[in-house]
Amino acid sequence: MSSNNDNMTESSPAVYRFAVLALSVLAGLSALPWMYLSIGQFGGFAWGLFGFELMVLLGAIMTAMVCLGRIRVAGAFPLAVLCLVGTLVVASVFGIYVDARNVVGSNHPSIAPWVNRTLMFYLLIIAGLSVIAMLDVYRRSTRSWGLVLLGGIFLVPVIASVVYIQQRGMPTITDASGELNAVRMIGVIIGGLIFGIFLSIGGHFMIRSFEVALPEKTAADEA
Repeated sequence: MSSNNDNMTESSPAVYRFAVLALSVLAGLSALPWMYLSIGQFGGFAWGLFGFELMVLLGAIMTAMVCLGRIRVAGAFPLAVLCLVGTLVVASVFGIYVDARNVVGSNHPSIAPWVNRTLMFYLLIIAGLSVIAMLDVYRRSTRSWGLVLLGGIFLVPVIASVVYIQQRGMPTITDASGELNAVRMIGVIIGGLIFGIFLSIGGHFMIRSFEVALPEKTAADEA
């Protein structure tokens, strides 16, 4: 029984590896135009943009080598995928959203639309890689899906509360005259406690879903 679990942990399905390889190639190719433009198209060398896109290119190359078996990571393939996800998140925020938007500005109207297009493209790749990493972990234990479902049940109210606050703003603890209202204050405190409890329970189940799928080897298992 343990040997089957070890085999599942050691090798990821080929379809996952090929899908990650394709997304890695797309991510690396998307970094090349911005690296070229950052060299001298914006009135100087945009070293920040160039550096972040270089990170994307190198991360994509490393991940592609993992997919092709040139770099062996055994059962840590989902972690290798998440490393590229993290690289893309950093590059999306600081490289594209901040630096590219700043250097392009209003002086390059033909390039400006590609800032948001690249940002959306990176977000799609991030989503795709994250789903593949999640599926590769959860395929190793059927118990993971049950824990994810439980976590989702507790996190739905949390997400709904965040959306409500974003649209309507934080609930006030004062009445129409601007005076503190004891009932509203107690309601906000209780609501905050419930929010924190649901967030903690949902997060715990999500973390446990990964721990169940990737159990640590104990002395007894190794013996």
